[in-house]
Amino acid sequence: MDRSDQKETAGKLAAEYFGNGYHCAEAVAAAVLETMNEDSHSAVAHACAFGGGFGESFKEACGVLSGSLIVIGHLHGRSKRGESWQDAAKLGAEVTKRFVALHGTSNCGELRGRFGEEFQMDRCRDMVVQGVSSLVETLDQDVSAGANEQPCDATACSACS
Repeated sequence: MDRSDQKETAGKLAAEYFGNGYHCAEAVAAAVLETMNEDSHSAVAHACAFGGGFGESFKEACGVLSGSLIVIGHLHGRSKRGESWQDAAKLGAEVTKRFVALHGTSNCGELRGRFGEEFQMDRCRDMVVQGVSSLVETLDQDVSAGANEQPCDATACSACS
């Protein structure tokens, strides 16, 4: 399946999953991994506590972003102590940058507040589909290029300065 078909298939699947048994983080993880013919069971379990801005607090990162990061870790994360984690970090930084550029924040509560109660489920479903599309595009990047670069913008990140 080419990436365009994968984006469409994963987006439709995520939209179906969201609110029908899975929350945002779970829907993203399940849909993307399943369309890549990967076992999604452990990733969905790992995503469980991330829905609703971390444990349904609505105070932290949107579950779409959390689910995306879980997929990145599942596909590109290290499995042994001491292995490089730069590929996963670079992809994680990119998907986060794209999300914030599009929405102005990654905070679940801020996003939900903008939507209003009446439109919250529909708008969150739209974000799930958009997030899946962005994640598939991000996964298509050559992660080995610039592997020695910092995974964040040194001017905006206190950990890098």
